[in-house]
Amino acid sequence: MTDDELVGRAGLVERAKKQLETSGSVLLYGPTGIGKSAVGRALVAERTRAGCRILSAAPSQSEAALPYVTLLDLLSNQLELAWQVLPDHLRQPLEVALLKASAPDTVRDELAVRLAVLHVLRRLAASGPVLLVVDDIQWVDPSSLEVLTFCARRLTEGVHMLATEQVADGDLPTMAEACPEPVLQLEVPPLVEADVLSLLRQRLSSPLPVRTARRIFTASAGNPFMALELGRAVLRHPQGVSPNDPLPVSSRLKTLLGDRLADLSPATHEVLLHAASSPRPTTTQLSQSLCRSVDVELAEAEDLGLIDVSEQRLRFAHPLLREFVYAEATSAARRQAHARLAAVVDEPVENATHRALATQEANADLASTIEAAAAVAGARGALGAAATLWRLAAERTPPTLQDERARRLTRAADDAAAAGHLVESAEMARLAVQAASRPETKVTALLLLVDAAWPVREQRIELLAQAFEAAAGNDRLEARVRIARSTSAYFDRRFDEAREDAQVAEQLARACGDTEAVVDALSALSSVQIAAGGEQTSDELLEQAAELSVGLPLTKTVLGARQMAAMRELFRGHNQEAITAITALVDEVRAGGAVRWLASALISATAIYERSGHGAQALAAGHECYQLMQDIGDEPEVGLVIAGRAEWAGGTATMARELAEASLEGVRVVGNDEWIGPALAGMGQVAVLAGDPQRAVEAFDAIADCGEGAMPYDPAVIPWHADYAEALVAAGRLDDAARLISEIRRRAETLDRGVILIGLARSEALLIAKQGDPAAALDLLEKTVATAGDRVYPLDIARCELTRGRVARQARRRSVARTAFLDAIEQFEAYGAPAWREVAETELARLDVPSRSRQPSELTDNEQQIVAMVRDGSTNREIAAALYLSVKAVESQLTRLYRRFGVANRTQLLRTVDRNGPDLAPR
Repeated sequence: MTDDELVGRAGLVERAKKQLETSGSVLLYGPTGIGKSAVGRALVAERTRAGCRILSAAPSQSEAALPYVTLLDLLSNQLELAWQVLPDHLRQPLEVALLKASAPDTVRDELAVRLAVLHVLRRLAASGPVLLVVDDIQWVDPSSLEVLTFCARRLTEGVHMLATEQVADGDLPTMAEACPEPVLQLEVPPLVEADVLSLLRQRLSSPLPVRTARRIFTASAGNPFMALELGRAVLRHPQGVSPNDPLPVSSRLKTLLGDRLADLSPATHEVLLHAASSPRPTTTQLSQSLCRSVDVELAEAEDLGLIDVSEQRLRFAHPLLREFVYAEATSAARRQAHARLAAVVDEPVENATHRALATQEANADLASTIEAAAAVAGARGALGAAATLWRLAAERTPPTLQDERARRLTRAADDAAAAGHLVESAEMARLAVQAASRPETKVTALLLLVDAAWPVREQRIELLAQAFEAAAGNDRLEARVRIARSTSAYFDRRFDEAREDAQVAEQLARACGDTEAVVDALSALSSVQIAAGGEQTSDELLEQAAELSVGLPLTKTVLGARQMAAMRELFRGHNQEAITAITALVDEVRAGGAVRWLASALISATAIYERSGHGAQALAAGHECYQLMQDIGDEPEVGLVIAGRAEWAGGTATMARELAEASLEGVRVVGNDEWIGPALAGMGQVAVLAGDPQRAVEAFDAIADCGEGAMPYDPAVIPWHADYAEALVAAGRLDDAARLISEIRRRAETLDRGVILIGLARSEALLIAKQGDPAAALDLLEKTVATAGDRVYPLDIARCELTRGRVARQARRRSVARTAFLDAIEQFEAYGAPAWREVAETELARLDVPSRSRQPSELTDNEQQIVAMVRDGSTNREIAAALYLSVKAVESQLTRLYRRFGVANRTQLLRTVDRNGPDLAPR
């Protein structure tokens, strides 16, 4: 495994690396397959790059009885040196021990071997650090172990050890004595779900459905070896693995697990199969389903360490044991177990599942029962379980009821899509199209297939044509298809076609009284208006859609309308209203279990938190959005764009740049034209943050090269133009900057987007200063901040203060610059924007660097005023009120004065100022 493939172990590797760098030893321990050796290889590679001499051995259980075999492996590349540096009385016993010479063994020879190895290790350490690497130290032969333990007690520096030890789950290591002190014992823990899913994506030849990958995580309990073995077995399975199929267990895992089950009695096997067939097995449930006491069988399984029983709840000692027991049973035995469990389980969803899995025969009554259970599961927010039940209902539907089967498959596809199971959704939708004869069912299934095939334009267009043909003569169905066609045309930047389809869809939906379709059509039309632009705002359309959606159940359409309503508040500068709306929506979607919808809602949540001055919340929402999109395989490149923007606002400049670069590459690779513009804008804004105007201009110019539709016409949707103008000014393209500011100001005023004017004023001030009038630029900035009002984005105000400090410094108004930088630092800190705070702190530090024309100890005007008030006995709060500063700003300035003059308090500061003469005295 390469360093790049080592997933989820960065913190562990860093701790071990620091220990090894300080000549300490590291003992990594954990169960089989947990990744000890992989972590060890990464550490060995790092230590090799650092110039460390590596002596390694990988003992095995089969060789554990061979004396000195581990020692031979460790010294195999150093034997020539050993023979040169060892005196005869030590060399000969070591030669004998390593079978390089023949002689009878004696007790004295054993001591000589230990001293010889100690001598060799010390000589090696004299020329540089030495790392002993022992993988699977529990299999070291006793003779070698005694030598290593002897040397470990006597090596003081220069030689350390990296060892791995296999222990059972929950056990502690026992081999620390063989490692030179000090020893850091590190347990290698299971991987979390996100890391297992990432590992499966990286290491398997084909992607797995997200639900299957999550089942593998649960079954493996985060063990990477087991997870990969299960994943490969799934890919080798000829028919694929449905949610109700047992996970196939590879031969290597069978070897690990089979021995633990080999000696079980048939009765205990039967009990374990019933337990494996139940999602929540209890001892009472098992006794009832088997119609007998199961105490003896449970005791046998517990004694063998297969299960744990607590308060009647039964849990397999390892989740993979459950999968193994279930997979190894015959299909007839599994059906019988489910039939018996169905007879004793009352909970409707579990009962219906058992009944469905107890037979393969079609039955109309059974299908109806399963359908009812699917509705219950969906109402609880368990959309993945609901999709599985809808699918089972379809499979148990008699062949004579094909349209019923198609309807149930369509519901399965719909719930699976909402839950983020896109592969399963597409599979169910295809089956539904094949079975459906009614237009209602067929159109719905075709539109679900359109959604699944969205990135492939030709396939999407073909499926839309089929849906339009199937909807002929039905206004409600035609409206739905036209909405999908409008969205498709919008995605392909064909705005005239998108507008026409949305308008016709609205008329058809109103005519047939389909309120949800009206909401969908208005939302589609607003998206076109936002992107294509013009003098008409999209606010009216969004407001209509939001009003109509009130009281409707939460569907994908209603979600979109409420999401855009929250964004409309943001566009108008109503930040708190936007936060309230999006927070409630995210909570509702999260409770409903629609993972895919949640990812969509988090896109808006990230933007709203970012612009409302909640950097930490923006960061959390942005990264959750990316993780969800990556997990479900739904436009992960878009998730990268969102996460990069979140880092720009609430994270680090380094991570923001990495994510921006990755997102731009991602959207280009998949050809996602809709998101190329936002990805480029993110790249440009990160470059502005990093102080790289040329890189920023290149990114922003590339947006124009992508065409007029690359970014929304409405400047509030993605506010990037002010940064573009700032970069143009820095690059010396003043006329271009002036034209851009004028055009975007005109749009903002026409569309009532006052929030955009703050950023434009900042860029215009930089332009004015560049043209030679810094005083006018400062006046503009001060007026902008003073008259901003409440309808602003807080980060814009903080950036105005940052810009005011920069302009004031250029104008040699140091006290104004200092105040502005301190205020910017305070605001960036309050808004959770560490990257921007660091920029402001760097600017302030530059201001504190003495110029050639000023003595290092000379006070600025602002500093002299502070010193004068200190002399009068004023408190920091009184100084802040008199000078219109924050208390924190006064404290920061006093701290810098203390540091500059090498004093610790106010009294020492005044003495130093007086002692240095009139140039430092207050005026």
